[in-house]
Amino acid sequence: TKCFNPSAPPILSSAGGQLINQGGIELRISSLGENRFSIAASGSHPQENCLTLLLMIKGIEVESFVSEYPQAKGIHPFSGEGGFQYSYPSRAATMPLSFITSPDKEWFVLSKDREIRRKGFACYQDHLSNEAVVVLSHDEDIRKVSRTISAPSWELGFNQTRQDIVMERCRDLEDHFGLVPWMEKETTQWIDQLKVVAFFHGVHWTGHMYNTFDQMGEQLEWICETMDGKQVMAFLPAWDGRYYNTYPEHFPDERMGGAEGLKHFVETAHELGVKVVLMLGGPNLANFDFLEKHQMSDAALKGPDGVPQVQNWLDWNADLAKETMGLIMNFGHPKYRDYMVDKTAELFDLYGVDGVFLDGTLRWENAPDYSPYEGLVQYTREIRTRYPDRLIMGEDGYDAVYGLFDMFHTSGGPLGLENFMLRYTRQFYYLSYPAENGSAGIHEIGWSDQSHTIRSAQPEYTTPSVSMLYGILDNHGDAIREKLSSYRKWQLKQCPVMKK
Repeated sequence: TKCFNPSAPPILSSAGGQLINQGGIELRISSLGENRFSIAASGSHPQENCLTLLLMIKGIEVESFVSEYPQAKGIHPFSGEGGFQYSYPSRAATMPLSFITSPDKEWFVLSKDREIRRKGFACYQDHLSNEAVVVLSHDEDIRKVSRTISAPSWELGFNQTRQDIVMERCRDLEDHFGLVPWMEKETTQWIDQLKVVAFFHGVHWTGHMYNTFDQMGEQLEWICETMDGKQVMAFLPAWDGRYYNTYPEHFPDERMGGAEGLKHFVETAHELGVKVVLMLGGPNLANFDFLEKHQMSDAALKGPDGVPQVQNWLDWNADLAKETMGLIMNFGHPKYRDYMVDKTAELFDLYGVDGVFLDGTLRWENAPDYSPYEGLVQYTREIRTRYPDRLIMGEDGYDAVYGLFDMFHTSGGPLGLENFMLRYTRQFYYLSYPAENGSAGIHEIGWSDQSHTIRSAQPEYTTPSVSMLYGILDNHGDAIREKLSSYRKWQLKQCPVMKK
């Protein structure tokens, strides 16, 4: 700490120096050698809680920030006008890590935090000094805020490969978050033998039914005329009635054949050697009827301000108005997590399915009541203890979450910096993967023939998929059979992060 008057007490100022208060900020910078610095900070205020510490860096001629694949909005060009900001954990930043490109070198900035706490990344033009300002932020867990704050160190450096820095974060994940690399997981190695994940769509939000359970069984038998059943996974979205409408009740839809129909489909699949996975609402939604019935509105995912997050961004029925469906949920809430554990166990015990898929596992906020990340850790730990041979799959995520699930699908197929997701889990195509007629089935995108879901995902790293709608074989059977035949040759391409 540098003070102009060593005998004076430390002070804080704001509003251009118009507001003065006692308190202090301390910045600690250490050279680690090899073009690397460690930067840590702490602060205090006598009356107010301290939520965020900002670090501003000048002297880097910024061209862009890189935090993820382009389809995840992970490339952030900087032109000297305007600026940008994003945060971890999110689709745009699945690690607390960014690379900063400049004309003569590439920088990196990595947080060494051993907890999941929000990290912000930004770049703006300082119009007084006419240069770029890199801004980094650390937010304290809102449940633990006090009048002091201490930020874990940021490591800033240049002239090191992206591979080396990503692997450094992976070592942090394995040392401090308990992640286990894929090659050390004995129970899931068979997943690398899969050649296709077949989407058997159920009932659309509007009530349009694409398949009954018996029709799914017929199509699965047809698929297994071309593919070995052990190379096929059957993935069932909207098996429980109108998509999203009944979340998270999760009972087999009566129109589709009810409980007996689902049991018969699972039996058919197992006779063929196929594993069956059911899609659940997960954190993404609990509808208002469910919340009232179970007195669980307080289990909503809340922002730092305590305001519940609402599921209200889609127009499901094309009436030019968005539907407000319910609330996004926090798996950290004990009552909701217990409900989902019991529901998952019920599906395993009653129907013999091989796995479940949680929608919206990316959902994270600096919530004032419960940690959504800690909730997912507890949920997956309990299910694996009770059902060690069953699959748990998820939609979207970030580094510490990837290690909790056996398979993922991510919109657009990003795999993280240097494809680090593949060190811990496997990816298949997104739910909106189109059927041969271009339909996305129950997915809200509707028509998916040229969507980024298929244009952006990397086939060599993504388990192939087909989408099945009853009757599609009449006009497209030959094309689907040809696709399945080509899938038999598919092999997951190896990349450096997958190695020990």
